[in-house]
Parts: sequence; structure tokens; C-alpha cells
Amino acid sequence: MSSDGNNPLRQFAAAWEATTAVVSEWAEQTAAVTSEAFRKLTTDPAIRAVLEKWRITVVFTRRDCECPCSRSHPDDVGICDKRAVITRRVSTSLDGDVEMPLCAPCAVAQGVAELPR
Repeated sequence: MSSDGNNPLRQFAAAWEATTAVVSEWAEQTAAVTSEAFRKLTTDPAIRAVLEKWRITVVFTRRDCECPCSRSHPDDVGICDKRAVITRRVSTSLDGDVEMPLCAPCAVAQGVAELPR
């Protein structure tokens, strides 16, 4: 093996070192941008109002969507992907306030359906 830079192992090590440096810098920049965006989102009054109204809770476990699509967003029936990503507190006449697991398409469709026209 030669002791100069033509050694494949040294070339690989140098490439690996350069790659890890770039990835590390990318991760730091991404974390900073994400943190700043999250801070801006959580301080925006319109977004805070929506979050407060919906009282969103993240669903960490795999759950099925329980949205009553035909009542909640009748113009968008059939969009449900059956994988809940959030829960939304809704008022029912029988049970009072209940937490309803919603998939992303149903959550968006409900939000759009509730927008003032």
C-alpha cells in the first residue's frame, strides 16, 4: 500500500469525514430553521386561535379515524385514509365533549367545511 493520497481507504476516510461535516452542518441549520418556524407559528395569533379552538392533541399510537364523514364534511366523503393523526374535541348532544381521532384528510376537510363563506 502506498503512503500517499491514492490509498482507497484513506480516500474513503476523507470522503466520509467531509460527508459527516456537511451532514452535521445541514442538521444544525435545519434544526435552527425548524425551531424559528415553530416559534413563529406558535406566536401567530391566528394559528394560536385555531389550535385553541380545536384543542389538538397529537395521537402517538396507531388509531383509526372515527370521523363521521357524511356529517362532518359531506362534500368530501371518501377522502378518509383511516389513519388518525390528531384528536379533536367536539361537542355532542348525547355525550358532551368527546375526543375524536381524525386522519389528516378529514381534519383538513372539517376545517375547510367550518370556514366562513
